[in-house]
Amino acid sequence: MNDTRKLQSVLSELIKVLEVEKEVLIKNDAVTLIALIEKKNELMKAVEGEKKNGVLADENIKALGEKIQRLQETNLLLTKQALAYQEEIFKALAKSNTSKFNTYSAKGSMSDEKEVRLIDQSV
Repeated sequence: MNDTRKLQSVLSELIKVLEVEKEVLIKNDAVTLIALIEKKNELMKAVEGEKKNGVLADENIKALGEKIQRLQETNLLLTKQALAYQEEIFKALAKSNTSKFNTYSAKGSMSDEKEVRLIDQSV
């Protein structure tokens, strides 16, 4: 196979992986994302190998490279958005965790507790 065609094939496969990665990021499926990242790393190693072999980029390869760059930017934005969302959830949970809860004490009266216990300690 011609070296340029081999590189085009690898880049096309990388585009497919990036498009699937975009959908996985939207669905927030971490398990599938791990497998896709491994596949993406393998493809990048293949691209680096072709680069070391001295394969020159023609117009098709440049167009594929631009598409890959756009997909990478989109996936990076989706990743940052997911991280920001998770940070906000953690902040909300941490904020509610520091407030006092009105619960009943072992004697049957109301008391302010820092944490809620699910186990009956009077046994």
